[in-house]
Amino acid sequence: MKRKHDDPAGLALLDAELLAPALLHELRQPLMGADAAATLLERAAGPGLAQQEAWRILRSQLARLGEVVNGYDELFRAGDAEPVRFAVAPVVARAVDLLALRVRPLGARFAFAPAAGLPDGFGAPGALVHAATNLIANALDAVDGVGPGRVEVRVIAAAGEGIEVRVSDAGTGIPAELRERIFEPRFTTKAPGHGTGLGLHISRRLMSRFGGAVTLVDAADPARLPWAVTEFCVSIPAAPAEGTP
Repeated sequence: MKRKHDDPAGLALLDAELLAPALLHELRQPLMGADAAATLLERAAGPGLAQQEAWRILRSQLARLGEVVNGYDELFRAGDAEPVRFAVAPVVARAVDLLALRVRPLGARFAFAPAAGLPDGFGAPGALVHAATNLIANALDAVDGVGPGRVEVRVIAAAGEGIEVRVSDAGTGIPAELRERIFEPRFTTKAPGHGTGLGLHISRRLMSRFGGAVTLVDAADPARLPWAVTEFCVSIPAAPAEGTP
């Protein structure tokens, strides 16, 4: 089997993988400096500056660039992690907690429902936090302004082996003609200036590095919630039995 460093295209990919973390580091430094300078300008100029359209655009673009850098940094760091045995539900609960301020207004229309008696997962907990946070945030975006919006996060046993995190929403949905493209890098269904188009792409890559997956659930899936307009699934391999080499 030809390895990726045995051909020019593979060598270029290997070079990119080696250079990308260094490039991200170089990007992060001026980005942090620009963000700090913007904060100082806001303090010096008073509240009027933050109300100007050009300033809001500058701030939003700095934030967007930060999301891109952080997303790829997470991808490369997780790729170096060693897979471990872990309880899946508490890890997903961390993702829910990270979005507590956005979840709270939904009240009873948001549900976190982990099943009991699930096996441990095997992989990188940080990768799962990243993927779950991204999917839950997307679901919250989808129901924003769509009333009554509803979001449910389940942790269930997979039909075969393993564990699944299902994120369901009764939001705006994904047009059929776009379903094949949603995992492409830089592709987004959100309005301009909202979203980087990297969240699903990075989440899928993170999970696949440890034998997992992120998929858009088909309407015919028997485990899909009947009211769900959109449902995503994060698949996590089950941990090997204790004592298994």
